[in-house]
Amino acid sequence: GIIGISGLMLPMSMVRKIDAACLMGITSGYIVDPKSAQAVLGVLSQALGIEVDMQALEEHAAEMEKVVAKLQEMQQMYESMSSANEDLRYIG
Repeated sequence: GIIGISGLMLPMSMVRKIDAACLMGITSGYIVDPKSAQAVLGVLSQALGIEVDMQALEEHAAEMEKVVAKLQEMQQMYESMSSANEDLRYIG
């Protein structure tokens, strides 16, 4: 769902009778998502007929992919350690 101020922008514009539109990208909500920002800017730049330099976003997206890969690796290690510890039973 849409939460926070992002979820309030359009309903509040209706209440105040302000014409509004909202263009959002899909993100996990937990980390910065330059790929989503890039997708939104791509749609917006095409709609407005303007060019946007996305070099910095592309570089940041590459960095974030590395971060996400590392987080996934750490999660898999944690899950494998947790499942290994669950099988330890006292025998005596």
